[in-house]
Amino acid sequence: MTIARGNKNGSLYTTTDGCGSIAMAEGKDDPNLWHQRFGHMSNQGLKCLHSKGKLPDLKSVKVDFRESCMLGKQKRVSFKKTGRVPVKEKLELVHTDV
Repeated sequence: MTIARGNKNGSLYTTTDGCGSIAMAEGKDDPNLWHQRFGHMSNQGLKCLHSKGKLPDLKSVKVDFRESCMLGKQKRVSFKKTGRVPVKEKLELVHTDV
């Protein structure tokens, strides 16, 4: 596959078509690639983009299940706060390491 043609001047290739930049994308129809490109977007988010015509080359929006995606999206839950018993005198409640 030829992307562009140009001339070599020293160690630099210059294109002769007058185009300022050349870009090529592979795998435009891979839903897993789009899932990663959009920051591990959910299936529902990809379906929404596909229905609005933002991903026209995408044939299927089914993304493979990956445990790392599920673990990364979970939020941490803090420990439950326990009721403290008020202390009336010094040394009434002592925490030690035995």
